[in-house]
Amino acid sequence: MESSNSTQVKVGIFLAIGIVIILASIFFIGGEKSVFKSYVNLHAHFDQVQGLAEGSVVSLSGVTIGNVQKIEFLSEKNALDVVMRVDKDFLPRLREGSQVEIRTQGALGDKFVFIIPGDPRNPEIKDGTILEVAKPTDLIGVISERGSEAGKLFDVINEMHRAVKAMNDNNRLGKIMANFESTSANLSKVSGDASRVMGQLNEGNSGEKLKNTINKLDAIIAKVDRGEGTLGALINDPSIHNQLKALLGGTQRKNNVKSLLRTSIEKED
Repeated sequence: MESSNSTQVKVGIFLAIGIVIILASIFFIGGEKSVFKSYVNLHAHFDQVQGLAEGSVVSLSGVTIGNVQKIEFLSEKNALDVVMRVDKDFLPRLREGSQVEIRTQGALGDKFVFIIPGDPRNPEIKDGTILEVAKPTDLIGVISERGSEAGKLFDVINEMHRAVKAMNDNNRLGKIMANFESTSANLSKVSGDASRVMGQLNEGNSGEKLKNTINKLDAIIAKVDRGEGTLGALINDPSIHNQLKALLGGTQRKNNVKSLLRTSIEKED
């Protein structure tokens, strides 16, 4: 009987030890902790944390290097001090000039701290360093930072929606595209006709003949303008113009007619 009780006690102790080991393993693995690792604390001062919470991931260029340990209000200014517990093994990758920002990950919109590494030539940062906060680059962060102007963005989206809806009413967009297609086809046809005409003119001596004809017409017009030849003299001689005007117009025409009538009557007598 005593042997049986002793065996049960040993089994109970063994099970208790096993349960403690399992719980300890879950604790260390789940919290990303290890008794063989050392950590440093880094700080960042944010105007707002946008839903960031204690335990959130701290990422360096996409690699998880720690977690947010705590978030505290700063008494000297309206800001929040985010304390980050970072694996010391990654400290050589963190140089002066490194910046932090709050980003969103996953479909549920979980917040995390993203560290942008500085120039590798800069000195290594130390425990307790306050990292500079970078301007947000994700859409949610930009909208949160420029909240006063976010309404304009939605106004533009609304105007675009109304414009697209108006174009789609009564198939206006389809008609516009059909008109563009028809215009493009007509331009293509005109271009083809022009190419064929130019090709015909360039065949044989047609092009040279057309050029010679234009040159001759230009020469004739130049001669007329200079008063050369009969046509040029008629166009450029003002006396002929005055005689025609005297013959066809006004009092002078009446006197000429009277003179002709008088001469005709005298011959009959």
